[in-house]
Amino acid sequence: MKIGAYDYIIKPFKVDELKLIISNSLEKRYLRKENILLKREIESKAGFANFIGKSEPMKKVFSLIRQVSDTKSTVLITGESGTGKELVAKAVHFNSPRKNGPFVTVNCGALPETLLESELFGYMKGAFTGASSNKQGLFEAANNGTIFLDEISATTPALQIKLLRVLQEREFIRVGGTAEVKVDVHVIAASNKDLLAEVEKGMFREDLYYRLNVFPIHLPSLRERKEDIPLLIDFFLKRLLAGKEPKKITPETMNALMKYRWPGNVRELENTMERLAILCSGDTIRLEHVPDALKEVTPSIELISTEIPEDGVNMEALLETAEKTLLRKALERSGGVKTEAAKLLGLTFRSFRHRLQKYGDS
Repeated sequence: MKIGAYDYIIKPFKVDELKLIISNSLEKRYLRKENILLKREIESKAGFANFIGKSEPMKKVFSLIRQVSDTKSTVLITGESGTGKELVAKAVHFNSPRKNGPFVTVNCGALPETLLESELFGYMKGAFTGASSNKQGLFEAANNGTIFLDEISATTPALQIKLLRVLQEREFIRVGGTAEVKVDVHVIAASNKDLLAEVEKGMFREDLYYRLNVFPIHLPSLRERKEDIPLLIDFFLKRLLAGKEPKKITPETMNALMKYRWPGNVRELENTMERLAILCSGDTIRLEHVPDALKEVTPSIELISTEIPEDGVNMEALLETAEKTLLRKALERSGGVKTEAAKLLGLTFRSFRHRLQKYGDS
């Protein structure tokens, strides 16, 4: 038994007893093999195989993941929405010595402060109305593994103080408790905002920022690595059409997809390819299958003439015209959804709304 035998029987034995032992042994062997296969599948999905790209920015990301995976250093992943920050966090975890431990994801922007605190640190029975028993927090659940704090910029200053303590001491107190709880976790945080800018605005603690920014990994936007678009398109189509007839893309269609800015990044490209695969009933995806919004090139400052005529130019009027055009085009592209239009122009919703009101639009 010590060197690996599953069970033993004593003579004289009953045939039914032997059959039961053999059946249980085979079931245990099957479950062990199934667990190994599932683990390999998870690791392959979370590892480098799921990253598509040969561009220099992505090669740099791959290199950084390899360098930090064997360490305990806190990682801060930055980049626009849809660039794959959680994939990077999983790649770090599953390529690290902690890969057999838990990987726990927390979306800090999805929960209010009071609920987020109890989710992260757990609570004691009677800590608040409805706390009928002790509850383990997500930091405890991630012990000996990795915790991924997504949208870390959404946390409040009060919670940021408690996160700072966890990073410094690797210990915390449950809500309503008094005893220190120690954990061994690898902390990975992510933000689609510029945290240093948030620090300057007083929205994020400077000391927490430097605690998180030990090993930064910045994910490039899709428009910064356009040479990867054909590779990504091929990857998504093969995955979407697995077991079905493959589809080709005309050069005109590929050209339109290459010119588009992809404000939603890789996530938007994946969703677009799924839509095109459905719309195309034949074996070739053509330009007519592509939505009109994707065929337009977002206006740029290059559309404004920088030549100054002899009689001069009214720069204020010129810039005003360009601004109005950009606002209108962004609203058209987003289908009138102002929050999405603001993202297209790299503006906050408040700034976008202010600019609309400036020109008499609500």
